[in-house]
Amino acid sequence: MRRSTVSRPRINFTPNHEWIDINGSVGFVGISAFRLKNIENIVNVKWFSPKGIINRGTVVAEIHTSDEIIPIFAPISCKYLGQNQQLSGNLNLILESPQDKGWVFFVTPLKFHNQEPLLSPESYQKLIRGRVAH
Repeated sequence: MRRSTVSRPRINFTPNHEWIDINGSVGFVGISAFRLKNIENIVNVKWFSPKGIINRGTVVAEIHTSDEIIPIFAPISCKYLGQNQQLSGNLNLILESPQDKGWVFFVTPLKFHNQEPLLSPESYQKLIRGRVAH
């Protein structure tokens, strides 16, 4: 499977490999290419359908592969808006374009959103290089 190396322009990461791209009042959330690099196929996405305000760290969905279940946490405190409708019938879009078109769900950040727990692309690269070295 060919995987895109394109990333969304305002992307920030969590240490758990979620990413968020905040564009005005909307944030698009997905899983990093690094976390998905050894995954060949996605069998299912289980949705927890959160309502109202959700706290950072809340499980919003799970990606089910033939080998594992990957939880997707809310990277910030936010209001859940919905899932990526392009994934319907094409779950492997998450693998083909993990940091762009394969976003999983979208949210509205809380008014006083604090990016402190998020990592810049450069900081995230340092984090994953450190994990690969061990």
